Amino acid sequence: MGQKSLIAAYGKPKMSLYAASCIDSVCRPLVINQFWMYGHRLDTGKMKEALHRLLDVYPTLAGRMAAGGILCNNAGVLWEETDIPGLRVREIPRSSIPGGKFSAWFDNKSALAGKSPLMSVKISHLQDGTVLNVRCSHFCADGRAFYSMMENWAALAKDGRLAGRPVYDGAINQVLAASGLYGKLIASDKKSVCSILEQEGMFRIRSSAISWMMMQKLLRIDRHLSSPLFVSGQEIATASGRACNVEGRRAGRNAVLCAMAADLLKRRMGWKGKTVSIVHTVDHRGRMAGIGMDYMGNASFTIAPMTFSADLPFEEMAVRIDEGIKAALSPDIEERYFALYCAMVEKKLPYLPFDLSSVWRFRPTTFIVNNCLKFPIYGIDFGTGAPMFAWPLDFGDPVRFWPAPPEENGVYIYFTGCFA
Repeated sequence: MGQKSLIAAYGKPKMSLYAASCIDSVCRPLVINQFWMYGHRLDTGKMKEALHRLLDVYPTLAGRMAAGGILCNNAGVLWEETDIPGLRVREIPRSSIPGGKFSAWFDNKSALAGKSPLMSVKISHLQDGTVLNVRCSHFCADGRAFYSMMENWAALAKDGRLAGRPVYDGAINQVLAASGLYGKLIASDKKSVCSILEQEGMFRIRSSAISWMMMQKLLRIDRHLSSPLFVSGQEIATASGRACNVEGRRAGRNAVLCAMAADLLKRRMGWKGKTVSIVHTVDHRGRMAGIGMDYMGNASFTIAPMTFSADLPFEEMAVRIDEGIKAALSPDIEERYFALYCAMVEKKLPYLPFDLSSVWRFRPTTFIVNNCLKFPIYGIDFGTGAPMFAWPLDFGDPVRFWPAPPEENGVYIYFTGCFA
């Protein structure tokens, strides 16, 4: 069936250039790579027509990278469709992310140079189902924006109308322009800013951390992915109740899952007597004034790590993590951290909110959590039914919380790299 380029239905982009924010720029080299499996044949005619319409309201997806942003020239996204009649759904392993013949073509080097599409789609028709792969430049969207886009595409195919409408309003740049701290940092010399960053608890990136990271990438350790650990909704509720009984307050689902992951890892990693840190990436839509829920672009960044003793009882660990997340997301701390993070990125300073060395050593004591539980991953119904399975994204985050299929009523925890 081959490849083709699909463009917006009306071919009149509503803006000529999307001006990227500093948070977009951090994500520029990354690609979101999502696979879904459906237990039926997708109606690709409806999907293509819906995608034509979708690109009218998502002009960056059909654009090309340019200096400082994305040129919304309606150059198109890539569409590929193929038949694999000899293969059944049950013959595709769920324990590893599909690749090879199921992968949509995406030339990241060419995309970064502004020469090839920022989004590509591949539909593989099996004997009794379909595998859908969508690859999208992270420069265009973060997790929430990507899955909201997919939800809109599915809604157009199913009902003929959008579930929501993306907003391209430069919100990140507007928030930063109103920040006195950010303005002060940008106006200061690098030495002064570095001093402030260190006072605020930021960690300088050491050459040893880069060496550890490169070694693991060369050995492909960072590509190791565990089989998922299933945690039922009832187990999460019971653990939260135990925390309430022992510590006098409940811990949220995220904190309970973090404590479960740490409890599992501490024996394998030899954490007895050690201090451990958990790093979260948080979506700031609807949290910070000026960044709406429909903001299209990247609005997520890492917050201050939660640090605790690995020897704590599970219940205390869960409550400590919960308290740490809430403290980091209090309005004053969140705003201050946002300004620090963006100034650090804008000035290209070698700092991070966490110690990179402790993430990449062979027995890490810091792990980054990628929590995808709030995304509508199983709501992508193009009018023929919801997906039966969705593989996790192939980012190298050491710990991932991923929704299990709805009928299982629970969560998958995946471990990668040294934790796998």
